[in-house]
Amino acid sequence: MSKTKLKNASYSIHILLRQVKLSFQTKHAYKDMLNLCVKHLDKLGFQIDNIRQLKQKHIYALTKQWRDENLNVATIKNRLSTLRYACRLLNKANVVFANAKYGIGNRSYIPTENKAIKEIDLSKIDDPYIKQSIQLQKQFGLRREESIKFNPSFADKGDHIELKASWTKGGIHRIIPITTQEQRECLNQAKELCGKNSLIPQGKSFINQRNLYDRLTHQAGLFNLHGLRHAYAQQRYFTLTKQLNNGNGWQAPLDGGVKTTKLTKQEKVIDRQAREIISRELGHCRIAITKIYLS
Repeated sequence: MSKTKLKNASYSIHILLRQVKLSFQTKHAYKDMLNLCVKHLDKLGFQIDNIRQLKQKHIYALTKQWRDENLNVATIKNRLSTLRYACRLLNKANVVFANAKYGIGNRSYIPTENKAIKEIDLSKIDDPYIKQSIQLQKQFGLRREESIKFNPSFADKGDHIELKASWTKGGIHRIIPITTQEQRECLNQAKELCGKNSLIPQGKSFINQRNLYDRLTHQAGLFNLHGLRHAYAQQRYFTLTKQLNNGNGWQAPLDGGVKTTKLTKQEKVIDRQAREIISRELGHCRIAITKIYLS
């Protein structure tokens, strides 16, 4: 594809997404994904210079190529989801079919290893705002973006924290209970640090702070801190099963506990109740997602 056609295609994507109300990060991710799809189409011999030219044959060609490359199901589904969203904006919803039409199977939520990070050394992180964001991830299971946008003065409601929809992935407002002294101390420290403001220092943008977060954590040898969220989920599972079972709780399967299939009938009821609560606290809509964190 000529540079001019590629530039035109990219501009058409920009114009398409300019009309919708999405967070900067989500819109940027969509742009990158759609531009990637256009480049892949070019390598497959399909030259389009406007996203409006997308047709069913293009989607078939892309999915076949991705399957041939042995990309995992989740990656292909995410790409198809982006294409499907774009086509809805173009009033061309019939261009992208259901995943099964392309031979894309169901995503597996069964983890092969425990990714939980239960202890973390922050001695190499000098920036107090970044350090506090990481502590919030650990104590409340927050995502990176949520921990950066977090405003402790607003969020602290006494016995729980409230996350604004504008802070969260997918714009899902949620509430997380404060159940430990460590959580209370973490919140108090955050309020002392930034007062009425968020954990983005005044004069900085979210992108500036996110880039600083990535740079400082990588320099400190800390990668994939999403594992703190896994640890939170596993600790909550133990706490909740203990509360729901008259003080006799058990560890999640991925954290050394027994497999769900080996639980008694009553324990399975408690297991499901605990997973439903954890799913809501983590900002998910489906209980199946908890398998990633708990098995």
